[in-house]
Amino acid sequence: MRKRTIILSILGGLVGLAIIDGSVQLIRASDAISGPVDLTGVTRLTVTGAASDISISTRGNGAREAVLSGTRHGWGAIWRSGWFAGDCAGQARMTRDGDTLSVDMGDRGGFFGWNDWDDCTLTLNATLAPEAMVSIRQNAARMRLDGDFSVIEVDSDAGDFALAGHATRIAVQGAALRARLTFEKVLRNEAVLVSGKMLDASIRFLVPTAISYGVEAVASYVDSALANTPGAQPSITIRGEMVHATIR
Repeated sequence: MRKRTIILSILGGLVGLAIIDGSVQLIRASDAISGPVDLTGVTRLTVTGAASDISISTRGNGAREAVLSGTRHGWGAIWRSGWFAGDCAGQARMTRDGDTLSVDMGDRGGFFGWNDWDDCTLTLNATLAPEAMVSIRQNAARMRLDGDFSVIEVDSDAGDFALAGHATRIAVQGAALRARLTFEKVLRNEAVLVSGKMLDASIRFLVPTAISYGVEAVASYVDSALANTPGAQPSITIRGEMVHATIR
């Protein structure tokens, strides 16, 4: 009985220390990695590398800038301790070259994914001038774009993409993809391509408009409240193996 009490006491102490250590990490919340970087004059933004959470806006008259940060959260963060080297940032970097901002989230695969054990999330927040071009190529990403863009290109195996605003050309693809597009205006020159093996797409126009659309899929369910008008723009192409699409 005494041996059992000692063991339970030791375990209780270790759990208590882990909870205290985890609480400290949770309080830290977010660590700045890079920025703010001045985006005045930037017309192109590219993002590559490890998985991340991306928020890009072209609205407002505030500062045009970008901030890259890393946040620890979740169950794994409870067990992180100062005994272990390495930070949430990894090799993430953000650089500007003329009118282009390049963001490399680095490689966080590690040894059997070991350096992902503490649920580190890389986050990019950027405010660009209207009509900028955005290119995102990552294995996984959560992307929120707000405002007016010229071209948006996304290639993400596991992607959650949302646009509220307008873009002249949109090409979004992934293996498992959810795409939600809300067009706040229509200039009748828009082209939209959404493709994925497993695809859930929602496209909404706030202004009633004539559109043309085509769906190429092995299995699909398409719910469109707008008639298909051949030759009309916006033109929408949806491709995939298993597709659920809603057009309003």
